[in-house]
Formats: sequence, structure tokens, C-alpha cells
Amino acid sequence: MQTVKNRADFGGRGTKRQAVSATPAVNMDENILREFLDEPVIPFKAKMDDVLPVVLGVRKAAQIVMPAELPDAGILGATIDDRFRSKMEGRRIPGESFGNFLKGKTGKFWRRNQMQDLRFRLEVLRDLYTDIVEGSQSYKVYMGWIDKLGLYKKELESRPTIREIYIFKDPSVSVELGELQDIRKDVRYASMKAPDPSIPVSLRAFPEERSTSYMKKLASILGFPICCADRYVFDRSSGVLSPEVRASNQILHSESPEEVNNLAYFTKDFFPCQPDCEEAAEIGRTIYEKIRELNPELADRYLEHVAENARMVRQYPEIIQQRIASLEQQAGVGEGDQVEKDE
Repeated sequence: MQTVKNRADFGGRGTKRQAVSATPAVNMDENILREFLDEPVIPFKAKMDDVLPVVLGVRKAAQIVMPAELPDAGILGATIDDRFRSKMEGRRIPGESFGNFLKGKTGKFWRRNQMQDLRFRLEVLRDLYTDIVEGSQSYKVYMGWIDKLGLYKKELESRPTIREIYIFKDPSVSVELGELQDIRKDVRYASMKAPDPSIPVSLRAFPEERSTSYMKKLASILGFPICCADRYVFDRSSGVLSPEVRASNQILHSESPEEVNNLAYFTKDFFPCQPDCEEAAEIGRTIYEKIRELNPELADRYLEHVAENARMVRQYPEIIQQRIASLEQQAGVGEGDQVEKDE
């Protein structure tokens, strides 16, 4: 296996820790493929949705959301909330030096207004992400495989404890990601300055999802058809049917199996404009053909995988409602989550 020899700075704006780049992607021979597929930490779904399509050159880039897509995301999130709460209550958290503990205790007397206190809280959350998520074994395994496969990576901050890791082969994608983050910051600033009270609070947290310029840029980077990006923005902005409900209804109300092409559902959280969108299906078809060149048996598993993606889209509204019900049963929202909403 080729090892990483060169490293460069591809960090996202607003992040403290810069992401690392690797040499151009290697050819995935049979031994590398077998070793990668046998990696227990990375789910098979992530391998099919994100990594292989980029390695094989079908998609320009893929997005991995941290820590949500890690196998131990629930534990990591709960640990961040618990330590944040301890920090805000003036207690020393595990691994914190005595000097930093005293600095935090005395610093509160110098934070004279709400904005200074908010900035302090956000910085605490960023530090906790670095310590807990980036320090976890599952995160290190993901990052290690990105390097082993010779892919570049860049991190963008969505929220202090939510990061998007983009993986890609062409280093010029890093420039496009910088532009994407600039658009997101502009959209969020405009939304904060002139909030629309008609928009539910849950949707105000990510106003860029209603921005045509942002979504088209993201679609271009991730290799999504523009027609699907346009439909997503329309659905998200219309307030009638969300993209998830619309895409689910399209499958549920299809009159024949031929109206749904599973290959159009080639990756996670992707909602084609139509269940048989030819542009989306062509991407899935190309991924299938590339995988078949490597391993015919794996190609058969890929067809099962995209069929499962389509089933997930069909069930998405129900899944979302179950998640909401589960959250409502909890004792309350984690304090870290509340601070990020107030950002």
C-alpha cells in the first residue's frame, strides 16, 4: 500500500485544527480493497456512499459529518454535553490542567457582557470537540483510512461541535470548499440580521439549505445533479412539503416499480428530483460499473445497498418522527446544543 508522503494545509475557515492532505489517490488493488472492506469501525454504508465513489473517481467529493456518522456518536455527544455542563458549573473536567481550570474560573469575572460570555461558551464547545471527537479511536480510524487511500481532506465547521469532513482527489476542491464556507457565512449573517418569523426555529439553524447559491455550489462539489439541488431548495423554501416528505411520497405513490430507479439513490441523505432522475441514476450506474471492474460480488452488494437507500428515503418521514419523539422523551436538550442554537 502506498503511504502518505506529503502533507499540506487544507483546513477550513474558523477551525482551530487544520485538516491534512495526502498524496493523490492510489489505485485500489484487491488487497487494499479487502483490507478496507474488512475495517469494522467504518460501516459498509459509509464505504459505499462516501469513500469508494470518490476513490474510483466518480464523485468529485463526499461529505462525512462528525461526530454524527461515527459508530460511537451517541457516547461522544453525551460526553460533550456532560463536560460542557460541568465546565459551566465551575467544575474541573477530566484531562483539564489545573492552570486552565483556574483560568476558566477567574475568566468569568472579566466577561462583562452576554456576547463575551457566548464567545467563551462556544470556544469551550470547540475545545471539547477537539478533545473528545478528534481524540476518539473511531475518528482516528476514519482519518487514517482517508490517508491510506491517498485522499485529500478538509474540515468545515457547521457548528462548534458539528464538523463536515470533505474527502476528495483533486486538491483544487479545497478552494471550492473555502468559497462554499464563505457563502454559508454570508447566508447565516443575513438570516441573523433579518430573521423570518414564519420559518420554524428548527429550520433557522441552517438557513443555507434554503439558499440556491449555497446548494448549487454544494451540489457541484459533491457531484449531485443540479436539477436535484434546485428541487431540494424549492421544497425547503416552500413550506409545503419538505424534501424528505416529497421524496418519500414520490416513491410511495409510484404506480409501477419501473418508476423508481434505485441507482438514483446512490448516497445517503440524497433526494433526487424524481425517483427515476436519469442524471442521478447515471451516477449510481457509473459507481456500480466501476465497482464491478474491481469485484463483481461487491457490485452485487452495491445494488442491494442502493435499494436500501431508496427504502430509507421512503421511510424518512416516519424515521424523523421517531427521532423527534425520542428527543421529547429525554429529560431535556443538552446545554451544549442550546448554546449552539443561540449562536
